Amino acid sequence: MKMQQWLKTTMRFFVFLIFILWAGKSAHSCEIEFHPPLVFVEFGGSATANCDASLCSNIAGIGWESSFGGTGLVEGQSTLNVNLQNVKEWNTKPQCYIVFSDDTQKTKNLPITVYKMPKKVSMPKPISPMKATGEYYILQCDVEDVAPANRLIITWYKGNEMIYEQNRKGHNPLPVNESLQTTVNVVAEDHGKKVWCEARLNLSSAEQGPPPMRSESHVLTVYYPPTLTEPTNETLEISFGKTISLNCSATGNPTPVYSWHFADPTQEGIQKQNVTGPILTENFRVSGVYSCTASNAAGGTTKYFNINKPSRNWTTIAVILAVFLTLGAVLFIGGAIFVTKNGTFSFHRGIYRPTSTGPK
Repeated sequence: MKMQQWLKTTMRFFVFLIFILWAGKSAHSCEIEFHPPLVFVEFGGSATANCDASLCSNIAGIGWESSFGGTGLVEGQSTLNVNLQNVKEWNTKPQCYIVFSDDTQKTKNLPITVYKMPKKVSMPKPISPMKATGEYYILQCDVEDVAPANRLIITWYKGNEMIYEQNRKGHNPLPVNESLQTTVNVVAEDHGKKVWCEARLNLSSAEQGPPPMRSESHVLTVYYPPTLTEPTNETLEISFGKTISLNCSATGNPTPVYSWHFADPTQEGIQKQNVTGPILTENFRVSGVYSCTASNAAGGTTKYFNINKPSRNWTTIAVILAVFLTLGAVLFIGGAIFVTKNGTFSFHRGIYRPTSTGPK
């Protein structure tokens, strides 16, 4: 009987002890929360934060430790604000702590980022001219005295178009100088557009960060090969006594120069001209293939003109021939009838004259 009572008493004691230990562990395993959860402060600036331990039990007090605005222990509270002033330490770690009624403590460091906007953002002048031939060219962006590097985002622009964005990697909280590059290819339409870069710090997705800093801009000079305004090769027909114009006009940068090649290099008249323009106007006498090449520093293109002799109208020729043949036949028959033996022409030749046969 005594043994059973002793066992019950012992069991109750262990249950009570386990309850005490569980309660103590529960009270000391609560979470400290910060509002906002991330704090960003400019070097030399100020920031505020709240430490919230209201989910914890048996709290005797709460406090902040910081060289830029610590509060000391405030008894009887479970939440407490801190106002950090003139923060000039890149690795500062403000700490919130709570003290429980059993004199135990719990601490947590405030996630804080001390930042500094760039002193200067610049873009070296890119290569000029660029060629619209599929090549890639380097655009560089230099950022001076910025922190922290892992929050830096650099964006390059061409005209009103963003062409590339790059995030810097690393964990160095101290100010650094960064020089990043990207590549770009250009087309003819890019001639005259401006390029530049911007640097900004990605400080928070929920709050508006400081505005980006922009470099100077550079105007692109783009060379592109000539493009014919009438690209299709042409076939034309010679019209005797009339001039023909061959159009080889093209657009390009630099302005194209033109060279003509003739079907007959000895053709008089054309060869006496200094033919360097885009349009050739001439009374062509020789059929064949004429060509024009428009070229500049970026390339060239050639257009061909097939000049043909006029096609013969066989119907007209047949009519003319028939007329001549008919006229010849008439002349031949007329000659047989009206030409005398001695070669003279007489309308009396071959006319029948009746004779008299009356009585004598």
